Amino acid sequence: MGVQGPSVLRNGRSKSPSRCRGPPRLSPPPRDPGAPPAPALQPWRRSAAAPPPEPPPAPPLAPLFAARQWQPESLVMSSVAGQIPAAQGGKGLAAFFTDSVRTSLSSVPPKQNLLQISPPEVVFRGFVAHEVSEMVVSLVNKDKLPEVVRISMESSPYFQLVCSNNAYRVVMPGVPAHVRIRFTPGKGKDFSHKLICTTARERIVVPIQAIGAPAILEFPDQLDFSECPVKQSSQKTLLVRNVSKRAARYQLSTQSPFSVVPATGTVGAVDTVQVTVGFHALMTGDYSGSLCCNTGEESTLTELHAEAVELNIGLSTNFMAVQTTFITMSNHKTMLIENRSNVTAHFQWKAFPTEEGENREKRRQCRFLRPWSEKSQENLTEEETSESEMGSCEDHTARLSNTVLAEIAKVQQDPMLFSDDIFFIEPVEGEIGPNSSAEIKVTFKPTEALEYQSVAYCNISGCESRLPLRLRGHGKGPLVELNCRTLNLGNVSVNTPHVREVSSRTWDGS
Repeated sequence: MGVQGPSVLRNGRSKSPSRCRGPPRLSPPPRDPGAPPAPALQPWRRSAAAPPPEPPPAPPLAPLFAARQWQPESLVMSSVAGQIPAAQGGKGLAAFFTDSVRTSLSSVPPKQNLLQISPPEVVFRGFVAHEVSEMVVSLVNKDKLPEVVRISMESSPYFQLVCSNNAYRVVMPGVPAHVRIRFTPGKGKDFSHKLICTTARERIVVPIQAIGAPAILEFPDQLDFSECPVKQSSQKTLLVRNVSKRAARYQLSTQSPFSVVPATGTVGAVDTVQVTVGFHALMTGDYSGSLCCNTGEESTLTELHAEAVELNIGLSTNFMAVQTTFITMSNHKTMLIENRSNVTAHFQWKAFPTEEGENREKRRQCRFLRPWSEKSQENLTEEETSESEMGSCEDHTARLSNTVLAEIAKVQQDPMLFSDDIFFIEPVEGEIGPNSSAEIKVTFKPTEALEYQSVAYCNISGCESRLPLRLRGHGKGPLVELNCRTLNLGNVSVNTPHVREVSSRTWDGS
């Protein structure tokens, strides 16, 4: 078919086809004589441009959830991958739940947790080594909007999540979401770990504890000492047995006059250990107490009972008078300490009748040492004034303080045994076997022609009070008798020696 040439306008001017406003006119094709006549051509009119079709409005999110067109898990996965459909505006679920939107729509105050986790701490108790166990943690959304939660846990050979680690989950309001934790213990010891739940608003750490079967120590319910000598140590041995399959560290404690050694220790699994419980009373009477064993997991109590009694022990005499003794001479006398019991007794000769008197004397001596120390330090400080000598002064002060402290310690450790310049007791301390006696020798050494008196106190285990022994002795001076009452030397020359003999004898004829 041919192409029609350029059209001629009414004013006689023509335009090229490129500048023509309408489409170019085409010449009709040659007509076939046998063909029907062609329809008449309609004139061309320029039509207005049609507006593009508007996209359908995006449906709200709530109807999608209600119609269950998208499950929460698929929405989360699509949100993470950026595959939220165009119906959601192409922004994804994370963009929908922004902090600003959640702050305006949330029903939970900003300072409160959106999630309620139950239990707040996961504890595996009484597990068996290499035996797998599981526990469930429930997440409850307290808000009225869905919450995206990331569940994570650090890598551990003992604790694992049954679901995928670092996984995102949507927690619907009021519908609990469950997280399973699997625990595979190793040896019989305690383990710890943590579960982390992270949202756009908060981070919650759930502690995980695994506590094995507690160590069980077998102790007797009661320990009776029956009758024990007063002021004498009595002991009983306990056998502590660990019936569990894990080692146990124990700590023992009791009250005076009871004691226990060792106070701390460790018992291996299915093992035993011996502990010694002691009783030492200073006065007669009935005593009771308790022995507490603490393993850190549990405590057990053992009742203690004892009775302190006096033994049948005494002195053969409470008074000893030594014969009259000349000065510079000595005399002695003996007595007995009789033990008529079946227990070995220990004795000491003391200078004070009671222990309280000894303590008062020790305090007096310590007070006497302290003022002397302070005065000596003041003198040293006044004498050492130059700066070059200040170091030497400090050294002297330190040495002086150490010396005083050593003297005070010596006073406190002094047993305060009987000591006298005239009377001497031997032995001053010792032991007496059962149903036997000990001989005590008292020596008297006067230094002047005087009458001497003293008291020694025998402290015997098995006797509540100290037994007094009163001592008396008389010192006598020399009695000399000459063979003549007068001595006549006659006439004696000046500067000439003359010798005369005079004999004497003592009063006792020696």
